[in-house]
Amino acid sequence: MLTSTRLTDTASAIFKESWQLYESAFPHEERRALANHASAMAYEPHFVCLHLRDSQGFVGILFYWVLSQCVYVEHLAIAPARRGQGLGKAALKLLQQHELPIILEIEPVTDAATARRLRFYEGAGFHRLAAVHYQLPYHRGEPPLRLELLSYPLPAGETLLASFEEDFLAMPMRYRAC
Repeated sequence: MLTSTRLTDTASAIFKESWQLYESAFPHEERRALANHASAMAYEPHFVCLHLRDSQGFVGILFYWVLSQCVYVEHLAIAPARRGQGLGKAALKLLQQHELPIILEIEPVTDAATARRLRFYEGAGFHRLAAVHYQLPYHRGEPPLRLELLSYPLPAGETLLASFEEDFLAMPMRYRAC
């Protein structure tokens, strides 16, 4: 059974374990600096950072935002030794408590790893959207990232996407080093 602990500060041992996975699982351009992440955790009640465990120990991380019309999954990573055990899908089920549509971003499919990531999310019921989406850079001097959007349980319509983009700029993108 998967359990979660909400991370609220950067001093705890479980935050350090979570941050280590965050830094190893995501490239520099897809993650916040520690100071920006700490500010988001401290000042944004809509930002939820979860440390995931089961009876065998650390499973992974799930960082998401509860926006006005949807839940936006910013980062989901399963510890390398725990992958392939259905834990990613179990983590996504934690989001269903919000009873809102879910939106997440993935890198464009360009290789086996990105194709595997898309198959994982499609297998979990997500729909790949045709909308073009650019994530503002987390770090000064870097270009925006072109990412693909996926939604659950249904393909997101124009109204939901417009609300997501507006909230995305107002909340998650406020915590960047730019």
